[in-house]
Amino acid sequence: MIRQVKQFQDDALINSEEYRNFVQKTQSEILRGISTVAVLKIINNHTQEGIYGYELLKELKNSTKNTLVIEEGTLYPLLKKLEKGKIIRSEHKQVKGRSRKYYIITSEGKKVQNHLTGFFSKLIESMSDLMEFNVALPKKDVLFCPNCANKIDLTDPDSHFCEVCGLNIQNLRTVSKLKNDNGDEL
Repeated sequence: MIRQVKQFQDDALINSEEYRNFVQKTQSEILRGISTVAVLKIINNHTQEGIYGYELLKELKNSTKNTLVIEEGTLYPLLKKLEKGKIIRSEHKQVKGRSRKYYIITSEGKKVQNHLTGFFSKLIESMSDLMEFNVALPKKDVLFCPNCANKIDLTDPDSHFCEVCGLNIQNLRTVSKLKNDNGDEL
């Protein structure tokens, strides 16, 4: 974000090289993990057809209201790392006479993406009071594993254990069903 600030007054704090370098480095560290979660989520949203790099960058930029903007030089090494880890796979497709590399999430990747989304959601929720903002995680049809934060879809009747850590969620399902639409216990 701080890199996007192009105009500022001469006496602005951001004009200090020390301040600007510290903030840029810290923002970069924060965004590194968030970028992975966001990229996986977007690829997962295109499960059937996949998505190519430029389209992914545009969707990331649009869906985060120009806040999470990553450069091609950051995206492609990330995609290569995810592909090497078998989280995603790629395939070349011909579209309008051009060959494009499409990225598709693997079944293992879906589990990883789901777990990271759950972890990130619970992390943000847990920090909300400290950071003075509100977070409203879904209460209906979703359970966040209290053991590992994996996001569990309660609409799947065959799901009896957290697929990440193996926690038996049967009793947790019952407690979750005893809550109303607002998430309040009955």
